[in-house]
Amino acid sequence: MNISSILRVYWLLELLVGFAYADRGTFTRNSDDQFQMLIAGGVIPDHSQYVKNVVSIRTLRHIQYYGDNHFCTGVILGSRAILTAAHCVTDRHKSIMNPRGLLIVFGNSYRLNRFSRDDSRHVDKILVHPKYRRYVNYDVAVMRLMDRIPGNMRLVQPVVRRSHNDLIVGMRCVTLGWGQVYPHGPYANEMMFLDVIIRTNDFCKDMDNFVPEANICSEPSAEGQVCPGDLGAPLMCRNDLSGIIGGAQSCEGVTAIKFVNYSYVDDWVEDTVNAISCSNSIWLSPFFYALHILTAVQAFGAKQCW
Repeated sequence: MNISSILRVYWLLELLVGFAYADRGTFTRNSDDQFQMLIAGGVIPDHSQYVKNVVSIRTLRHIQYYGDNHFCTGVILGSRAILTAAHCVTDRHKSIMNPRGLLIVFGNSYRLNRFSRDDSRHVDKILVHPKYRRYVNYDVAVMRLMDRIPGNMRLVQPVVRRSHNDLIVGMRCVTLGWGQVYPHGPYANEMMFLDVIIRTNDFCKDMDNFVPEANICSEPSAEGQVCPGDLGAPLMCRNDLSGIIGGAQSCEGVTAIKFVNYSYVDDWVEDTVNAISCSNSIWLSPFFYALHILTAVQAFGAKQCW
């Protein structure tokens, strides 16, 4: 058999092997278990349904190019309410950032993409949990948008909140964000996802400032961690918001990840969202405005409207 015949046979065998494995997803992004780095740059599996629940929190203006002003992640709670980590919007003295210097971008999984005015909102007010302790506890804040997000946007919708803690040890959940691709590296362009497994509190007992009743303990299902840029991102369990990334998080050399337990702060968050929802960004005549506020106060048990 000459060289030409051998090459033809080899090529035919390669082609047959390729067809044999064609239905196994060989070319899907999630098929290689080794492609599991950081949440901030790891794998991009089919969790795209969560993209519509998440926003990019940025300073008002980019520095050199679109998206380089991203610094934290947030979760859509309502047409004017965004949940994030208090750590994102306060300094080390717990002073709250000027909300007018922030921009919320939604409906896009690519950080560096250009966006229109319809895909972004300015922030009107920042409300931090009154018991917030930096790095320790109650690391949540709600941002009120100046204008509502329209309810007819196909790629944007509020997250479903889990109001009670029924997580089971061993349950698989997912978190996501645009954090660093690797420790001290650049932020990811495309939103990255990390599968995590719920663990007992003992698994996280050596973590700094881990509070068993206030935090959720988890372990990455592969080699992965959370990094700067991921703070404020959600923990999604069975398609519900179960927690957010908060507190001090090491970007390397750890095997456990803690989340703020949403059921621990849900009363304050729900009251805050209700108060935000009873305000309105559209113009109303004085009579109808007074009627609107009166109805809202009665509906929410005479709670304050912001």
